[in-house]
Amino acid sequence: MNISYRLLVTLPLFLLCLAGNSNAAEPQEKVLEYIDKIYEKNIKTAILFDGSLPIGNSPGTAAISIIQQRPLVLKFDEINTDNADYYKARIIHCDFEWSNSNLTDQQFLYEYNEFPIETYEFSIGTKVHYTHFTFPLPRVRLPGNYLLVVYRDIDPNDIIITKRFMVYDQRVKIQGEPMSTGIAIRRTNQQITFTIDYKGVPVSNPYLDIRVAVRQNHRWDNAIMGLAPTMVRDDLREMEFKHLNFDNSFIAGNEFRFFDLRSIHYGGRNVDHIEIGKTQIDAFLYLDKSRGTEPYTITKDLNGGYFIENSESGNDLVESDYLNTLFFLDLKGKTNDDIYIAGKLTDWTFRESNKMKYVESTGLYMGNLLLKQGLYDFIYFLPEKKENPYLLEGSHFETINEYEILVYFHDPLLNTDVLVGYVQLL
Repeated sequence: MNISYRLLVTLPLFLLCLAGNSNAAEPQEKVLEYIDKIYEKNIKTAILFDGSLPIGNSPGTAAISIIQQRPLVLKFDEINTDNADYYKARIIHCDFEWSNSNLTDQQFLYEYNEFPIETYEFSIGTKVHYTHFTFPLPRVRLPGNYLLVVYRDIDPNDIIITKRFMVYDQRVKIQGEPMSTGIAIRRTNQQITFTIDYKGVPVSNPYLDIRVAVRQNHRWDNAIMGLAPTMVRDDLREMEFKHLNFDNSFIAGNEFRFFDLRSIHYGGRNVDHIEIGKTQIDAFLYLDKSRGTEPYTITKDLNGGYFIENSESGNDLVESDYLNTLFFLDLKGKTNDDIYIAGKLTDWTFRESNKMKYVESTGLYMGNLLLKQGLYDFIYFLPEKKENPYLLEGSHFETINEYEILVYFHDPLLNTDVLVGYVQLL
């Protein structure tokens, strides 16, 4: 970073930090939402992951087989505290559209639906004090969509976290692959073609009994829901999904930007410098620019994810500090579009807290997030640009994305949807 740029970004820094604090204090609506969401500003780094995998492999998809012995595990921090609030969790069974299925707790759980979160540790040697909580999820009886709800013990309506997860019973066979659309004007897209063998499910009307969801990079905000088959071979008990009208098409996007916060003593990849103060640590990322017109370059990334790690201690979960991470974007002036820092680090949500702010005195867009040490992917996203929210990133059919296909069967006895097929495609 040259001297003039350092002065340029340091001058309005205190204004940016004030904006970040203001965003964090935005009104908390304690209304249950069936999405991945953190409801309070002091709750951070809520990760729900497959307990059979190392924490470094999270946050991948929160989906496990119903016969898997190791459960899903929730981890989260409560910052700026040396105490441990007493939290509990409950589980809601959901239908295909992520609404309450209205099943009784006894139909999908082995235990009473109130689970204390009793395992916690206090942070060690960090500027930002926090309590780190761990909660292995209980086993469920039925495959399907579920919502985990964490709340304060004294009030079930005082919601802290909601997390979606899926439990599948592999009763159908899925074969599929992602590919480019093959049409010049749509070479920014990828389409998913696949077939389903449903011999293992008592389907009477496949058009009504089977429903399919397709996800890109573990996201629900752009998932394709209820994709209709292009052909059904009832004699073979097989459904084919090979659309020519792009119903099965995703904007491919680009490989993710990334930065490395694993050390507080030197700037990692794409981190210009780090300033350690008495009460906080600031990480200044390098100045970013639009990639919208640049050619595709293959880069290994985390498909929008992140993992928690630090290079200075042996316990990543309680010895990693929180850094006020500052983003800078130069678009040569102000645009009319709202720009958001997006990825798993913001749960693919678009709120004031992760919205970039244009600062007149610098001519730059700026943003900040309080992040735990680790390696992070992100992009600059324009959600209001429905046809192409990747204007600042570019979109290329060569981009390496991860896709998931989820197959649901509407069980007539339960009168709800159960997850009978799941596959990941790379």
